[in-house]
Amino acid sequence: MPKDKFNFAKSYKDLQAIVDWFEKENVDLEDGIAKFEEGSKLVKDMKQYLETMENKIKELKKEI
Repeated sequence: MPKDKFNFAKSYKDLQAIVDWFEKENVDLEDGIAKFEEGSKLVKDMKQYLETMENKIKELKKEI
């Protein structure tokens, strides 16, 4: 995940665009592999971000 501020909403929108692209007919195999790799990275980054936020919430709850 990039060190600058992560934009979850933009990543989700980008991932949705990739899903929409795959739902088209006549998808090129090589382009599909590149899109799959891009989507996989987005999913990984989004998952890491959500885990970070979950841990932050757990820490905040401990302070209550």
